[in-house]
Amino acid sequence: MGSISPQVYAPGDDTFLMVDAIATLSVEGKNVLDLGTGSGILGLYCALRWADVTAADIDELAIRHTADAARLLGVELKLVVSDLFSNIPSQFDLVLFNPPYLPSEGTLDGTVDGGPGGRDLIIRFLEELPGHLRKGGIALLLVSSLNSPNTVRNRYENFEFSTIAKRAMFFEELEVLRVRLRNDLSI
Repeated sequence: MGSISPQVYAPGDDTFLMVDAIATLSVEGKNVLDLGTGSGILGLYCALRWADVTAADIDELAIRHTADAARLLGVELKLVVSDLFSNIPSQFDLVLFNPPYLPSEGTLDGTVDGGPGGRDLIIRFLEELPGHLRKGGIALLLVSSLNSPNTVRNRYENFEFSTIAKRAMFFEELEVLRVRLRNDLSI
């Protein structure tokens, strides 16, 4: 796939933890959104497992990189330039989001800087998510101990959060949260 531009988020431990979490799910035939796709690895992994994937990113360069990778792998994705859900009219069975989550006072690097507390994009994502999940759909959201995941859990009572993957790192603990709307829990 060639090298990844420094402007595009390159896969790291957080990405591979997300892949581990996705590997536990059946995605074949599911309508999947890889939001903030970066290098495209999450959406491409799902497409290789026969999911119908839309990959979206605010950065056009990330979308071009993902398109090139899809061509090399021989898979098709719908590609959308979008600031979170702004250009996403559809609903999905599975929404994937590995956000910029590092606490920062400003945004020097949009691929990792998550604002004060590291939760700016996580909050926006969760505010907009309900309109983009199909009945019974779930989201996988990566969080870090650096951005106080319990604050997020406690703020959104309309969601059920459960940890489906976890990895201790040198300076943080990463978690992949499965997010479901509480009104879907009977499904």
